[in-house]
Amino acid sequence: MDDNMKILLQQKKMQLKIRQKRIAIQQLREGFVQNIERFNEKYRYADEIEVAKIQDFISKLDFVRPGQLDIKERSHFLHNNVYLCFLMGTSALFEIYIFGKYDDIISDYDEWEVFSPYLLLVDEDFNHYVYINDYGEIMESQII
Repeated sequence: MDDNMKILLQQKKMQLKIRQKRIAIQQLREGFVQNIERFNEKYRYADEIEVAKIQDFISKLDFVRPGQLDIKERSHFLHNNVYLCFLMGTSALFEIYIFGKYDDIISDYDEWEVFSPYLLLVDEDFNHYVYINDYGEIMESQII
């Protein structure tokens, strides 16, 4: 009986953590809508398939430290639509990926920077990316 109670307690703790994380994600999403002008007109959240592609893309990148990319080779590309990824912040922030036009995201940079000092913009081709560090420096590169 004691083992069953321990298992049940562990399950309840896991369920609570999942619920808390969902609440934190929802609060962040509401914060974006409130803080970023015309958010719903300019942006949308990545769907499950896109999230899987983004996470796969991020797993291929080299990091010096958490949030800081090691960019070996720079390359330039046309900026169209990108996925905004946060590289520092709460665990909930790491699970939010925003899709929009590059120019809109850059023009709203001051608002994004409040949430995370390190930003990654993954091009919709899932090959090119733009990394913005905590100094606001923009570096363009691609997966090699």
